[in-house]
Amino acid sequence: MKTLQEFYEEVKTSDDLKKSLAEAAKSGKITEFLKAHDCDATADELKEFVAGKTAQDKPVELNDEELENVAGGGTDECSDYCTNYCSDITCCC
Repeated sequence: MKTLQEFYEEVKTSDDLKKSLAEAAKSGKITEFLKAHDCDATADELKEFVAGKTAQDKPVELNDEELENVAGGGTDECSDYCTNYCSDITCCC
């Protein structure tokens, strides 16, 4: 059996699976769809899982001071910000 994470990764890479999942959702048969694709989860569990993924993907909002530093203030606080929050290897300051 696949975990929800494994199923999610599979769906992300397949347009056909995305389309089929959307159709299953419209017809209220997500749990059946999951079982047919070797994932032992319910529609509610999938909904909760996807909501968690969506929350992780939301951008972090910066306060005015952080924005000023990123925009060119270049203080030590900016270096701390880059160390803790920048996902790129190069500093954003």
